[in-house]
Amino acid sequence: MKTRDKIIQASLKLFNEKGERVITTNHIAAHLGMSPGNLYYYFRNKEDIIKSIFDEYITYVRESFVPVSSETPAEVYLQRYCEEVFGSIWRFRFFHASMPEIVMRDKSLHRDYLQAHDILVARARESVLNLRRDGFIIIDDSQIDELIELMRVVGGFWVSYLMANSVSKSITKADVNRGVGKFIVLLWPYSTDKGKVVLTKLKLKYQSPT
Repeated sequence: MKTRDKIIQASLKLFNEKGERVITTNHIAAHLGMSPGNLYYYFRNKEDIIKSIFDEYITYVRESFVPVSSETPAEVYLQRYCEEVFGSIWRFRFFHASMPEIVMRDKSLHRDYLQAHDILVARARESVLNLRRDGFIIIDDSQIDELIELMRVVGGFWVSYLMANSVSKSITKADVNRGVGKFIVLLWPYSTDKGKVVLTKLKLKYQSPT
């Protein structure tokens, strides 16, 4: 692995474990066993590192959240959507822990975030429409946008909610995956009998320790 990539991956690890605010370039350099001067050869400051990690996040979203066949069963689609959403949240959880603060510091980064948001909205819409197509939910067209917005609120701010309500312990992958249950709560009022079976199965899957 190239030195630049090592710096990015080490920074992501430290930001996720300790929080972006408390980690400095000196911490990152020490973690890698290199001098701060060597690190500055690749990155001018911590913000440059954050931008590079965010580029990885955007790439991850674009590559992971690719359209699937219209013939894909809604049950499979929903499970894949949840895996993609909460997988990205776990991998880049420090972003989700303090996303508003991070994106408001940099206009170009904010624009990139909005592009990623648009991709996530499109996938949420596909998921909802597929569930309706296969008879798992009954929902009017006029209700879809509001449901999708609520799903994005859960996906976008679940980690920050967990952080705000956890003083004594760190956030685990199992904690992050509990967000799937919140998606299910949002979908439940629209679900049919067979939809409830699918949603219950999905909820049990993500309630299991990870």
